[in-house]
Amino acid sequence: MKTGQYGWGWHSENKSTFTDKPILLYLGLVKLNLSKNMYSSPLDFASDVRLVFENAMLYNPKTDEVHGIAHQLLSYFEMLFRPIQAKLPTNQRVNEFSAVYEFD
Repeated sequence: MKTGQYGWGWHSENKSTFTDKPILLYLGLVKLNLSKNMYSSPLDFASDVRLVFENAMLYNPKTDEVHGIAHQLLSYFEMLFRPIQAKLPTNQRVNEFSAVYEFD
């Protein structure tokens, strides 16, 4: 995913269209946080991954390829994360797919 036509969208500090400040969360930062053991639980990690893809869907129209790819990758992530989440204590589970999907 890091290389290829759409690799820039997930591994660089892209500039927001609303401000000139860098978007603070991207997959490169998630990877760095993971390598430095910054996540206290699998849910913290999952939350950041979801946020990356949810932001891509939020800030790109449904007709944009980035929105579609983010939707597919989030669905794939949820499928892969489901067995991990099932092993967590019941009080630590969260519903997959956040509010972004309520607006689709």
